[in-house]
Amino acid sequence: MSRVNSSLPLLRQALTGANHAPIVARSIHTSCSSSFASSSSSSSTPSAESSSQSSSTSVAPQLGSKQQKPKKLSPVLPRTFIPPARIVVGPTQINRLQEHYKRTLSSDLLYMIYDHPDPTKPREEVVTSTSEAEEVDRNRRWDLSDPYAKQRPARAPRGNRRLQPLTRPISLDQTARDMPKLERIVLSCFSKDSITNKHNLIPLVAMVRAITGLSPLGTNADLGLMGITSGSKLANRGSGYVEIIKAKSGVASFKLRPGMPIGVKATLFGPEAYDFLEVLTTFVLPRLRSFNGFPLPPSSEIASSPSAVSGVVSLGMGPEAMGLFPQVEVNLDQYPGRGVGFQIDCITNRRGRKATENARTLLSGLGVPFVRRGDV
Repeated sequence: MSRVNSSLPLLRQALTGANHAPIVARSIHTSCSSSFASSSSSSSTPSAESSSQSSSTSVAPQLGSKQQKPKKLSPVLPRTFIPPARIVVGPTQINRLQEHYKRTLSSDLLYMIYDHPDPTKPREEVVTSTSEAEEVDRNRRWDLSDPYAKQRPARAPRGNRRLQPLTRPISLDQTARDMPKLERIVLSCFSKDSITNKHNLIPLVAMVRAITGLSPLGTNADLGLMGITSGSKLANRGSGYVEIIKAKSGVASFKLRPGMPIGVKATLFGPEAYDFLEVLTTFVLPRLRSFNGFPLPPSSEIASSPSAVSGVVSLGMGPEAMGLFPQVEVNLDQYPGRGVGFQIDCITNRRGRKATENARTLLSGLGVPFVRRGDV
């Protein structure tokens, strides 16, 4: 306060003298501010010391005790909240051909392909159950009483032909199991231009994907890579898959090396196989010019040939058939290049004698036309 009182004469001089007014006012301001700052600092030091002491005393007991974390409140969900769920859209109804097989065709096939076992035939040719099929050994055996025959490999069958699969007739107690059924369809096509440039397979893969609605193996579109399906590709990829066919051996004249991509193969299971067969018989085959049907094998075919006992029916299609599928025809310009032919292998559950004949009877009931070679 003494400094403030000493500055009063200077204030009076500033009010009376106009020439020195700014200098005096500035000096008064600086002196007053310095005096007020010193007084505030002197008055604030004891309070700061007291606050620091109080804070040190308050922190000291907290260091020894555990600090309790504040409890998190669970959010209150609204009444209209719906928890997320994985929804998979499945089939809404049975395929038309599947329903036709279950309601009509299966009973007709039971009447048409039933073959009464002949008691005059040897037991090895006719097997009535799986247990008997395991007991029957058509290979030559070694004499087990001979000590030199122990730990020896099995003897080869007689002749130069492989053993035929055992024929299982339709049983009376398990009729549904022994009836001919369509297990899968394999669609395969090859491109000669892919030998020189593998990028020529891209339009072919796109066409096969459009026709079958399946995804290639090992790509981002493969559902098996996202954990939806796991395991073997045959068992758990229920709808099917598309894969690239690679050459197993090299041909120098064609400039073909092992491992080169040369074609595309699609495998369809279950309802997808019936859908493909329905599109083929409804939209593609009726629009093919000069097509009367698939030729049947000649009557002179050996009944024990590998093709007759395999239960597989192969259908060959020309290059013009690829563009007649509705999935490809709707936007044919996006598939550059010329069309290629493809082969359709219909694999059934029948094996043994008359297996392929029964498979053709099944496909004929599903709408696939067959004609005799003399009628073509």
